[in-house]
Amino acid sequence: MPAKKYDIGTQLREAFAREAESVVRCLFYARRADVEGRADIAAVLRSIADGEISQAFGHLEFLEETGDPLAGGGDAAGDLAAVIEVEGRAVERYTELAAGARAAGMSDAAGWFDSLVDAESVHLGVLRRAAAMDL
Repeated sequence: MPAKKYDIGTQLREAFAREAESVVRCLFYARRADVEGRADIAAVLRSIADGEISQAFGHLEFLEETGDPLAGGGDAAGDLAAVIEVEGRAVERYTELAAGARAAGMSDAAGWFDSLVDAESVHLGVLRRAAAMDL
């Protein structure tokens, strides 16, 4: 029986996604701990988030070695172009999600997705202006 092919690129992308989720989750929980007056717990959660960021950076460095576009473009201009592409896809994705939520009768969710379209569109504009200055 032939050995199972191991796709390290896929594994690295999945590992990066899990680390990124963990960072955001820890920061979200830290904010909640702050609101509850638990600065001790908030500090621990922020410290964990910092460690998770380091791990996510490591995944990106290995993805860069594989040529994966998730790792950016190899320099600041290429990285900026990669982020512009991702933000453009986010605008499209949130537009579709808003339409789907409206079709499902979930107006609050649709409104949330619409606000994300607006936010991502602002991000996209800022990034495009930065790219235009980098000529």
